[in-house]
Amino acid sequence: MKNKSHIILKHFLICLLFLITSCSSFASAGAPYQIKGEMVLEDSIDYENAGFEFSLFNRSDKEIKSFTVVFFLFDNDGNPPIAGKNNIVLEINETIEALENCELCVSLDKYLTFIPEEPYSVDFLYVSKIVYSDNSVWSDPFGLELL
Repeated sequence: MKNKSHIILKHFLICLLFLITSCSSFASAGAPYQIKGEMVLEDSIDYENAGFEFSLFNRSDKEIKSFTVVFFLFDNDGNPPIAGKNNIVLEINETIEALENCELCVSLDKYLTFIPEEPYSVDFLYVSKIVYSDNSVWSDPFGLELL
């Protein structure tokens, strides 16, 4: 009896693993964008002290009118910055054609009270909202599409 319950438990866990990974793969494939970015400290006309340089690819067949980017900042030890916010939400008004890439740099100066010697790491970067030129809206407020 004990061996039978172990076999059933193993089968259940394997099925659960397949369910979780297949749903996660499906969600990532369904996101209408691809994004990557990093914090930068080099001299720039876009910011005074620190910026967020990123690239967003519009995977949809519609033109983007605006979007909201969300990410977290961490120091080299994986800790949130000592002062200031580590959760950044940026509302960007930028047109991106269907199936096109856009590269931007946005100032982080108003979010940081201390500028580090090395850029913070950017983690859990996602787009929480996209407004298309036809005024339709795609949203993922918690970044679940990329989990």
